[in-house]
Amino acid sequence: MTDTIETSEANELNLVDRVYRSTRAAIVDGTYAPDARLRLNTLASENEVSLIPVREALRLLERERLVIATPNKGARVAPVSLTCLTDLYRVRKIVEVEAIRLAAPKLRKDSITTLRELVDEMVARFDVEDDKGFLALHRDFHFGIYDLSGSDWLRHIIEILWGHADRYVRLAVRHSILNGLVQDDIQRTSVEDIGNDHHSILDKLEEDDIDGAAAAVISDLDGTINRIRNAISEGLVESEV
Repeated sequence: MTDTIETSEANELNLVDRVYRSTRAAIVDGTYAPDARLRLNTLASENEVSLIPVREALRLLERERLVIATPNKGARVAPVSLTCLTDLYRVRKIVEVEAIRLAAPKLRKDSITTLRELVDEMVARFDVEDDKGFLALHRDFHFGIYDLSGSDWLRHIIEILWGHADRYVRLAVRHSILNGLVQDDIQRTSVEDIGNDHHSILDKLEEDDIDGAAAAVISDLDGTINRIRNAISEGLVESEV
């Protein structure tokens, strides 16, 4: 009897995880637009589950601040907000600079060489408008440094912040790519800026200039903020104040 109950609970958790992952991915990539209603029956049908795992998945997404649930009105995708963006990136700067400072003394030359190769591949993926490939490599680059911080809690906090920043980062990348489809010079500038920003972080680390590396990380984050603001101002997505 106990085995049956445990199996049932495990299956339920798997269903919740499935709905959570598919819904989260759809929010992050813009399939579910900011402020869009998330109807329980629709999500249940799309994921071929009952309403119970859908409700649990939405609660998890609400904790991540990707979903807003209002009594008697249901759930909706959290809006894109310039206020949220500014606050989110303010905190990212604090924790990622600290991670850089802790990781810098442990970064070997062979690791820097590997990270430079990642940057070059990132730029190549961006140049051919492979946003998924670019974003995966971009994450590998940053966490290739942050993982050396030696702080599990710091890495955990960065992971949470990156999770919420996902859709903002994708918005910035999509904006740069869409602009590039119209104006090659904008695309080229974006590609060069991305490469230079990330190589600059490594340059400073290689010179044992920890303050310079911290400043380069902040500059990289500011570049993303500016691309997102441009995307919002040009109407690629609506935003709350």
